[in-house]
Amino acid sequence: MAKITVQNTPITVLNIEEQDYISLTDMATAKDGDSRAADVIKN
Repeated sequence: MAKITVQNTPITVLNIEEQDYISLTDMATAKDGDSRAADVIKN
């Protein structure tokens, strides 16, 4: 498991079977406002 920093926000990157996956939850958590991360992803 690795982390990259995007606009001062650490984002988790997983490598599974030679494919890279980024954490949408990490990105949504960084969004400003009252929305929960799950609501941002759902929308």
